[in-house]
Amino acid sequence: MARATPVQTAVPQAGVARRDAATTTSATNAEATTATTTTATEFQLTLSLDLPSDTCTPTIAPDKNGYVPPSECNALYLYYPSFKAAIAATVIFGLILVTHFVQATIYKAGFVWVVLMGAAWETVGYGTRALSTRKQQDNTIATVTQMFILLAPLWVNAFDYIVLARMINFFVPERRIGIFKPSLLAKIFVFLDFGSFIIQMIGGFMATGTSEQQMNGIHVYMAGIGIQQFFILCFLVLAFQFHRLMLKLDRAGRLFGEKQNWRKLLYVLYASLLFITVRIFYRLVEFSSGYGENNPIPYHEWYMYVFDGIPMAFAILVWNFAPPGAVLQGPDAKMPSSGIGRLLCCNGCGCCGGCCCRTCRKRGKGKKDMQRLPDNDFYGDDVPLHQRDSSPYRDTRYSSGR
Repeated sequence: MARATPVQTAVPQAGVARRDAATTTSATNAEATTATTTTATEFQLTLSLDLPSDTCTPTIAPDKNGYVPPSECNALYLYYPSFKAAIAATVIFGLILVTHFVQATIYKAGFVWVVLMGAAWETVGYGTRALSTRKQQDNTIATVTQMFILLAPLWVNAFDYIVLARMINFFVPERRIGIFKPSLLAKIFVFLDFGSFIIQMIGGFMATGTSEQQMNGIHVYMAGIGIQQFFILCFLVLAFQFHRLMLKLDRAGRLFGEKQNWRKLLYVLYASLLFITVRIFYRLVEFSSGYGENNPIPYHEWYMYVFDGIPMAFAILVWNFAPPGAVLQGPDAKMPSSGIGRLLCCNGCGCCGGCCCRTCRKRGKGKKDMQRLPDNDFYGDDVPLHQRDSSPYRDTRYSSGR
């Protein structure tokens, strides 16, 4: 917006003022002219533009914890965050983490490290949130809190994928569901989950910038959790197929001993995915409604604890009541290699030369110890050979379509 403002000037401004009287001196050269102007009262034209600014001046001093009202430019929270609630959430997730670690140690279930990461990220997220409630002007702590809480569910999601793959390998005689072998199933969904992890992480980092960057980051994050929910629905289709197959095996009387404990694991898997879905829908509703006054979610802290913290606590806790390592025991519990390590190490950069890849080490060791037998050797019937009776559960003549 342009406006004319009367000002008193002691020295005239050339090119921007209107003159009443002037004295002009011209040189003989027509190409150079100097003008000197004197006036008593002049008008100067000034230009001001109403442009948006990314900076503002705080008008209220922060309190002892760094809190300022949401209307201030240096406010990190739209409400006064509770220190006690953050501490309680940290303790709860910490206890769940310790319980899973003890159970994994007792049952020697190494694959449980995935859900341990999920519980650890939740614990760190709420622990830093408790610190952030006392330092509400520290943007770094708030960013770390946001990233850990937003991304921790992806570890729990990946654990659910891995558990179903191991259940297929353990319970199904054919060790597959349709065209999916357990190792391939785990590889596909874990990589898809990792892709969703990257998208959500990018959105989370973008949401810590300026107002425009925050909205773009929120849109990216919403796309990431939407993709995550789509993968969960695709995964549930395979879980339902596994459920139907196990019911057929149960009616046929082909499940014995520990093979009859499939229901508890599968129902816990359903419950864990359900809690994750509740949390995903909450985040979609929160971010899709914006940060206006018509959306009360960002202005009340209890929404986050009720629809994010509690569902994620139950999504991890339910596995404590049915630890997979307690059921998936014995030779049938050994998961075949998914090929991820060989893909990344041997066929990827290859910089380690195969020394860090367990598959490469075993393959190299096996070749070193093996010797090729000559073709002209003859072995009679009196040569003793190793022999073991086949498992009655793994019947090669059995077909899932029977």
